[in-house]
Amino acid sequence: MKEKKKEKILVADDEKDLARAIGMILKYSNYEVDIVENGKQALKKAKENNYDAMILDIMMPEMDGIQALKEMRKNHIKTPILFLTAKSQVDDKVEGLDAGANDYLTKPFDQKELLARVRTLMRIKEEGKEKYRIGNLVFNKENSEISSEKASLHLNHKECEVMEFLVNNQERTIDKQELEKRVWANEEKNENIVTMYIAFLQDKFSALGANIRINDKNGYVLEKIV
Repeated sequence: MKEKKKEKILVADDEKDLARAIGMILKYSNYEVDIVENGKQALKKAKENNYDAMILDIMMPEMDGIQALKEMRKNHIKTPILFLTAKSQVDDKVEGLDAGANDYLTKPFDQKELLARVRTLMRIKEEGKEKYRIGNLVFNKENSEISSEKASLHLNHKECEVMEFLVNNQERTIDKQELEKRVWANEEKNENIVTMYIAFLQDKFSALGANIRINDKNGYVLEKIV
């Protein structure tokens, strides 16, 4: 039987000890890893290689992670990307997501959480950025639609953005402030806007006979109904 090709990840961080530790964690989990020290090197590597995922620190010399990512997206490099940041402010994380990142992780982080985020990136790559399967539902971003064997329903623009963000972050709980910043940014909004749109999606899940729901006890996370 032919051995499965290892998934390849680029790690860019100027903290050499941390970069080395991340590399060891990923290699132990059977990923192939390249490590660079700044955004300029990361951009060069991204142009030369076909990576399955990238992990970029935001604060790096010569070219920071956000600028490197912007340049990658300009060059049509669509590789799923996780940002590492020592910053805790929501606005800084949102800036990275708006630049085209798929997820972020705040330092210091747990090894298990890092690997969970990497698995999420791999799902994004495998499924494509337009179509996702979650439980017995299919979310088609291109058509703004969720469907089951029972039926299909259209999502409006904001419902689609909320759904995409939850799908891309299935292994962690999203707090209300983060979701509001990500989807509505500086738009004028009702203070209950997030709660309203979560309820809209829950109603559509129910109408489609979905075996998933949005758990909203301590934030928001997609989960299967047991």
